[in-house]
Amino acid sequence: MVAHLECGDPDRVRIPAEVGVNSGSIEPLLYPLPSAPRPWIMSHAERCAVLQILRIARPAASLEIGTSGGGCLQHIRAHSQRTFSIDINPDVATRLSVEMPDVEFLTGNSPDLIHEVFRRCGARRDPLGFILVDGDHSYRGVLADLLAILAHVPSSSLWVVMHDTANPECRRGIEAAPWSAHPHVHMVDLDFIPGSLCEGDPFRNQLWGGLGVALLRPDARTGPLPAVTIPNLTYSALFRASLDYPSIANRIRRWWRVKRRGLQRRFPQLGRFR
Repeated sequence: MVAHLECGDPDRVRIPAEVGVNSGSIEPLLYPLPSAPRPWIMSHAERCAVLQILRIARPAASLEIGTSGGGCLQHIRAHSQRTFSIDINPDVATRLSVEMPDVEFLTGNSPDLIHEVFRRCGARRDPLGFILVDGDHSYRGVLADLLAILAHVPSSSLWVVMHDTANPECRRGIEAAPWSAHPHVHMVDLDFIPGSLCEGDPFRNQLWGGLGVALLRPDARTGPLPAVTIPNLTYSALFRASLDYPSIANRIRRWWRVKRRGLQRRFPQLGRFR
């Protein structure tokens, strides 16, 4: 089953939340926590990858862009000496600050606040070692976040993890970032963990999920950066099967989906249109 989350900005993209990701008693074994787990909108594969990168990075400071329910933030702070959270929704800090008093919550436009996080880390000499980009899911929003990150030269190894790389809108934003032009980018993989097709309404047959990973280091790379987008048969097959594929049938479906929402708002007494 798939639910959805509304971003704080009404113009931003709605993102699906996989409801059935929990697997009963296996979750405490895979992701042990001293406190009750909060909602974490990632697949098991994505969660395990994030935790392994955190174990490798052992960051002095970490940043999560787009905190939502706080499930991932619980684990980020457990692996970090200092933790920042950026979200456009002020309710995030209100809900989570009591439970996570050591986290520095920032509310507002993420590209501006990313620079502020780098400034604070530099002032206290706590180098950022991990960033999760999972905020604005629009093309412009994703690109703006990455441009803000790439405006800085890391003082230690910096792992940048990007969620929902399978979504075409997010993926275009990631591909548009000037990775090759930044001499301190040593690796970018858009399909570190592949995404999938959503099965339930209202996101049926849309591509979501997936983790991309980039590694920045203080030393400049000596050669060209390998291709950011490597031909991927799995992603290509999923894209052709998705509602995002630019076929005539899909264009009609998207038109009807928008039209149907408008009709439902205007005539709620008629119930749901199929």
